[in-house]
Amino acid sequence: MALKSLRLKTEYRTGVDDLILDFYAPCTSASMHYDRAVGYFRSSILLLAGGALVDLALRRGQIRLVCSPDLSAEDIDAIRQGYEQREQILSSSLICEISTLLEDAATKEQATVLATLIATGSMDVKVAVRPSGYGLFHEKLGIFEDSVADRVSFRGSSNETWSGWHWTGNHEAFEVFRSWASDDEASRVKRHSCYFDDLWSGRVKDVDCLPLPRLAKEYLEGAAHRSLDALLSTGPSHTIAPRRPMKHQLDALDDWNSKSQRGILKHATGSGKTYTAICALRNHLNENRPALVVVPSQLLVSQWTGEVRRELPDVAILTVGAGSLGWRAPGRVESFTTAEHELGKRLIIATLQTACKDEFLSRVKQGSHLMVVCDEVHHAGSSIFSNVFSIDSGARLGLSATPERYGDPDGTAKILSYFQGILKPEFTLEDAIKAGRLVPYEYYPHSVALRPEEEDQWGALSERIVREVAMLGSTLDERIALPDSVKYLLIKRARIAKKAANKTSLVCDIVARNYEQGQRWLIYCEDTEQLDLVATALRNQGFDPMEFHSTMDGAPSDTLLWFKRFGGLLVSIRCLDEGVDIPETSHAIILASSKNPREFIQRRGRVLRTAPGKYLAVVHDALVVPSTLLPEGDILNLVKAELARAVEFSKSSINRSAQSELLTLAVGLGVAPESFISIGLEDDEHQ
Repeated sequence: MALKSLRLKTEYRTGVDDLILDFYAPCTSASMHYDRAVGYFRSSILLLAGGALVDLALRRGQIRLVCSPDLSAEDIDAIRQGYEQREQILSSSLICEISTLLEDAATKEQATVLATLIATGSMDVKVAVRPSGYGLFHEKLGIFEDSVADRVSFRGSSNETWSGWHWTGNHEAFEVFRSWASDDEASRVKRHSCYFDDLWSGRVKDVDCLPLPRLAKEYLEGAAHRSLDALLSTGPSHTIAPRRPMKHQLDALDDWNSKSQRGILKHATGSGKTYTAICALRNHLNENRPALVVVPSQLLVSQWTGEVRRELPDVAILTVGAGSLGWRAPGRVESFTTAEHELGKRLIIATLQTACKDEFLSRVKQGSHLMVVCDEVHHAGSSIFSNVFSIDSGARLGLSATPERYGDPDGTAKILSYFQGILKPEFTLEDAIKAGRLVPYEYYPHSVALRPEEEDQWGALSERIVREVAMLGSTLDERIALPDSVKYLLIKRARIAKKAANKTSLVCDIVARNYEQGQRWLIYCEDTEQLDLVATALRNQGFDPMEFHSTMDGAPSDTLLWFKRFGGLLVSIRCLDEGVDIPETSHAIILASSKNPREFIQRRGRVLRTAPGKYLAVVHDALVVPSTLLPEGDILNLVKAELARAVEFSKSSINRSAQSELLTLAVGLGVAPESFISIGLEDDEHQ
């Protein structure tokens, strides 16, 4: 087939034409070269035209793509300020995009196709950034060329995304020009081709056209098939369906709508909470009504921004907090939250730390027109963050695998009152494993004895806690709202167990017995002091662990990229509990669990994330026990809480022997299994 044989129109428009079947796929099938300069490229285009692009590659055709990375305003500013930061920022952005697509079962296959096209040299990609001025590279130009050098160029509104081409996506239009037609059309095709060549070669003013960063390319190659032949099974492009919500997501949205759009999604890690919320947001935003998403960390601001841009590319986004200062411009927040429909689809993504302050709250135009989404909603119940509940809104949706605040009944009551309860159905970790959203896991508990001096410290603090609580005329078991002085003592006592000295030697023993080169092990520590001890001990044993924490030297993102690509031992503190996903992790050693169920639920969920080639996870858990049998005393409550956590872990594991081992341990310590307890205390590390 040649381009001349196609009956092409001079203009195509959504609603009148099928942009894929009538234009994109036929032109791709007739071509040996395809050049594309576009503002945004997403591998979701392969949901529609994957077969045609693979056919082009199998004919030894070539694809050249120039596109913009998915960058925040802060990233763009940093790129302008110095060349040194550019490689790191572009790598992080591109790998975040790729890893998200590979993690999602709905887009994994298409992302692998994209990776294979690039790794085999069939597709060459360059990234366009503007070194000066404002805004992004936003071209919308494409050129097809067949084996006899006839060419078709097109220019219009569509990006290289699913929404840009599918008939249920955006309303798009573009004009088409043929090199063999009139002189006017031929001259336009020639001009378009010359421009693309200049762009590709870096001759366009105020646009830097850069090769794919090394780390991003290596990450892609790691996800690719070894040859194009492996892509022969890519089916007809028009038969592949776009991403759709699953049954538990649809059922939860139905329940939310039946309850006047109020409620909390209590769904496990891996259930797709963010996507469920975006489905709810889509319907609200499509009516040109504004929305506010509140999250507890800067990392979640970035992840939410990326998700929304992928799923809702036509929505204007304003970030608040996390280093963003533009929201402070006069009238900015007001215009993003006002009820005026003519301002279009508007979304604010804000950190809790900023959203709870009067400086922000005073600017929000409140009312029934505004939708509020709160991710990891348990954080919002704290004494400071709960100020966000002063926002009077219409639709409200909370998200959390564990929305209850342990040891803080007042905070839990605030959350449940604002969002008006938990939505049905809940989606448990067992549900996520059965649905293939998480991988199965093996669980291995290891007992660690407290040293005598640690037991003495525990006992002294326990006596102080008992005296403090007695002064309130109550006991800890009554779950009263505790004053800060008691919470401080409880946290201080808990850290004795979390940082038990014998845990360091346990890590070295587990790693020495089980670690194999190429695996990805994550070791959770309580703080940098314990992290340093563990990392040093591993190095003394001949291992080369990496460290990851918020105060580390160098770029934390580079460490994660290396870990994802090459594996190894990653020693981390609690900053990985929420917001950072490393689905490639195959093994975990948990040293610093608390009696708060949320902490170990979060950590377990992170380890069980799916990734290419990952079919099983292994969790090692350090359980603190007394050095001797103590039939009485408060330290037994520690043992009971440790065992309660371990039993919960073992219930869903595939090696059921863990439960019998735990019962044997309990009997040996003189602890009756029915006395296991789970008493948690909320520790607001983001506050």
